[in-house]
Amino acid sequence: MKTSRFLLRPTTNLGFLSQTFRAIRLGDPQKYILKVGTEIPQRRKWAKELHVFDRELAAYQLLAPLKGKYSPRLFAGISANQGSDGLLLLEEIRNARNFDQLRGLPWTQLISAIRTIAHIHAYFWNSPTLKKSKGLPRHDYMRAHEVKQNLSTFLRWAKLSQRDRALFIKLPSQVPAILARFKKRPITLVHGDLRSDNVFYEQTSVRFIDWGLSSVGNPTFDLARFVCGSARKHLNLSQHVDLFTVWHRELLRRGVPNYPSHEAWQDYRDAVLLTLTIPVTNGPTLAKFSSRGHKLARVVTKRFFFAARVINHE
Repeated sequence: MKTSRFLLRPTTNLGFLSQTFRAIRLGDPQKYILKVGTEIPQRRKWAKELHVFDRELAAYQLLAPLKGKYSPRLFAGISANQGSDGLLLLEEIRNARNFDQLRGLPWTQLISAIRTIAHIHAYFWNSPTLKKSKGLPRHDYMRAHEVKQNLSTFLRWAKLSQRDRALFIKLPSQVPAILARFKKRPITLVHGDLRSDNVFYEQTSVRFIDWGLSSVGNPTFDLARFVCGSARKHLNLSQHVDLFTVWHRELLRRGVPNYPSHEAWQDYRDAVLLTLTIPVTNGPTLAKFSSRGHKLARVVTKRFFFAARVINHE
């Protein structure tokens, strides 16, 4: 790649753990996104704890053989300061539609993204390349292991009814068992932060951005994270089954062996419970970020809560 100077312009997206710029250079028809670390000290601390640039760089390196089919292409990248900082020069996705998570996704968009993430899951299913990849943690599901230490703060913030509180109060006793089960289940590349804000819909394809929370783990976490957090309307059990079936059939069609539907469905039920840890560990912090962050924290708490009740018959 030539080393001529780039012209930078901030994007309108307010990243939580990073900042992004549109980048162009004279004579180059390619449009780029430059992603760098945040300048806000507290968020740099969180980025360091999560190793976000290590993880995102590792994910894009794994996705490179797919040549931008499911994600932006990475042209150059480096991670620094234990993953709290870095530089990623990415392809800008143009002429694509992105839906605000506050509004959520309609049914058609849910299905098309679910089919596409199943392609990624199938491609990396129990793949030896995952074991060789540096920078990706194993079985890291949005800080689910921290649910106990964050629960009391969340309950004060959420102000739930006594009946609704009960579902969250059970989590500290349920999460360790789920995480232990997942360590015995199939693994793949997990996006980790799969929600409508990170999905771009092109005319005939879907691509995913922001891989800074990616990991090696159970794929149903991506499915549950996306379906339960991004559906525009609350889904009933039959609708959850329909979306799960689309995903599972696509895995089988792509050659995934020895993953019967009853085992996959139990994994999905476990993953839906894990999504309840997302508002517990992140909701109060997100609510302080901005007025939009406050609205989003409230919305996703309701969505994950409703889905967990439906799936686990609470």
